[in-house]
Amino acid sequence: MENTAITKLQQGLFNKVVSKLKADQATVGDSLNESSLAQQFEVSRTPMRAVLNYMSALGIAKAVPYKGFVLQLDAQSIEIANTSDSEGSRQEKLYLRLLMDLFFGEIESAFSEKELQERFHASRGEVQGVLRLLENDGILRRSPGYKWHLDGVLNTLERHTESYRCRLIFEPAGLLEPSWSTDHIALENCRDRHLQAIQNPTTISASDLFSLSAGFHELLAACSGNRFLLGNMQQHNRMRKATDLVSMHIQSSVTKSCKRRLDIIELILEDKNQDASKKLTQLLENDIHVMQRTYNNVVNLSQSEREKLVSSIADIDM
Repeated sequence: MENTAITKLQQGLFNKVVSKLKADQATVGDSLNESSLAQQFEVSRTPMRAVLNYMSALGIAKAVPYKGFVLQLDAQSIEIANTSDSEGSRQEKLYLRLLMDLFFGEIESAFSEKELQERFHASRGEVQGVLRLLENDGILRRSPGYKWHLDGVLNTLERHTESYRCRLIFEPAGLLEPSWSTDHIALENCRDRHLQAIQNPTTISASDLFSLSAGFHELLAACSGNRFLLGNMQQHNRMRKATDLVSMHIQSSVTKSCKRRLDIIELILEDKNQDASKKLTQLLENDIHVMQRTYNNVVNLSQSEREKLVSSIADIDM
């Protein structure tokens, strides 16, 4: 058997992939597309490739020429280690809690690791891990001293509106790029995830809905064939995460939001990019209205209501 050693972070990613496959009730023969999974879990293709190779070494999946990987076992029969999954879950919840507090201005724009340890009753390692994630997301930057500074979160109505206006300029245009190349497999997988969400809307959290949205928009940017459009889209997704999690938790309908994206996917698969571009413009304009309503609602929340909202999104008691 091949060497099955993977890093701790890759083990956590493996557990997340398997948990998602279980939730989707995946069965033998279902495809595991490296690019689509990387977008879904917001990681690069390198760690996802390591996870898929690990699954292949364990006999969970196998590589098929020109098709990527396919499952060799029903997802429900795959065992995962609870310890690493628990650690990864705690890091994700700490990440969301810190992101929410930054969005609501509960934390000063400059702070130290020690202050976060005390605020969240977390270890130094936990805090440093989350800060590195936020630094990679372009939301925080480290100062020459011991402080961290807020850099890129969209925590004002003006900033978020500007972000959407910018996206209205480049996203629909990306579908009309001469370098456009439709990734049929990735789009079909994206379509399947949206259909599954529509079938089980009560199981979809705000984080799940954001991942569906972010993955969809980045996939379209990737198909444009323009690396700068993709880079812009990835940056906007990172910056909008806090605001959109609040918006999706308060206002979004899983069915309606998924159907809007499905309409665009179907048009692209039919080679109707002009129509898809117009639909994407309409989707973004609708998102602007939803986001603006969210801000108005959040402004009027009491402190206790705000805390309840943050706790329900981050699903953590710290």
